[in-house]
Amino acid sequence: MLNRLAVIMVNTLAAVLVFVAQTGVSPNCWWITYEPDIPEGLKHGD
Repeated sequence: MLNRLAVIMVNTLAAVLVFVAQTGVSPNCWWITYEPDIPEGLKHGD
């Protein structure tokens, strides 16, 4: 019983931490759609 409770608590903690990490990033960052601005020094002069 105690082992099952520990597993549930760890899973809940992991889910909460993932939620906090996702809400902590900029609202502009939506997984794969995030494209940061390229610094001028890295742009090619083509």
